Amino acid sequence: MSIRPAQPTDGVQLSDFVKRAPVAKEVLAEKLTESIFEMKNPKIQRIVRAFIKKYQEELLTYPAATKNHHEYVSGLAHHIVGMLSIAKELCKLYPQLNKDLLYAGVILHDIGKIKELSGTITTTYTLEGKLLGHIPIMVEEINEMAKELQIDAEEVTILKHIVLSHHGKAEWGSPKPPFVQEAEVLHFIDMLDAKMNMMDKALSKTKPGEFSERMFAMDNRSFYKPTFEK
Repeated sequence: MSIRPAQPTDGVQLSDFVKRAPVAKEVLAEKLTESIFEMKNPKIQRIVRAFIKKYQEELLTYPAATKNHHEYVSGLAHHIVGMLSIAKELCKLYPQLNKDLLYAGVILHDIGKIKELSGTITTTYTLEGKLLGHIPIMVEEINEMAKELQIDAEEVTILKHIVLSHHGKAEWGSPKPPFVQEAEVLHFIDMLDAKMNMMDKALSKTKPGEFSERMFAMDNRSFYKPTFEK
C-alpha cells in the first residue's frame, strides 16, 4: 500500500470528504421544481422561479447553518424540501391555507443564508451575515427581484413579511411576529423540521435505553432513546 497526493485526473474533490445531505441534490432539485409547478399564482410563481434560477448551484450545495441543524453540504435544500413535504400535508389538512404563499415562504425564507454564510467547507459567517443577517438580506433581495420582474403587488409585501417573521419573535431574530396565517404556519414548520434534524442527529449516536447528549439549541435537553422498536 502506498500514499500519494491526489492528482486532478483522480477526480477527487474536497466536498467528497465532508458530510452531505442523505438525499442526492438531483432529487432535491426535482422536488423544488415540482412545488413550483403546483403554484397557481403567476406573480408568486415568477418570483420563486427567478430566485431558484439565480441561486441554483448555491441553493443545492449550501448548508442551512454553521451548526445545530442541516449543517452539511446540500443542507439548505434538504431543509427546504423537508419543509415542503410538511407544508404539502398541512395544506391537505387545512385547505384554507394559501398553498402558493406557504410554498413560496418555505423556498425563500432561508435563501439569504447564501449571502450570510461563506460556503460549504468550514462554514463561517460573512461580513453581511454578521452585520445584517439572512432575514434582512432576503427582504432586500425580494424587493430587488420584484422590481426587476416589474411586479408591484400585495403578494410581494406578504412574501417579505413571511420572510421577515419566520423566526417568530424579536428575541429569536424576527423584526416582526407573524401577522398572516401562512407566516404563522411557516414558523412552526421551520421549527419542526430543524428540531427533528437536531434530535435525529443526537439520537443516531445514542444507544437504546440511554439519553442523548445535551443540545443547547433544544433548551439544553437530552432525549431518551426507547429500547423497544417503533
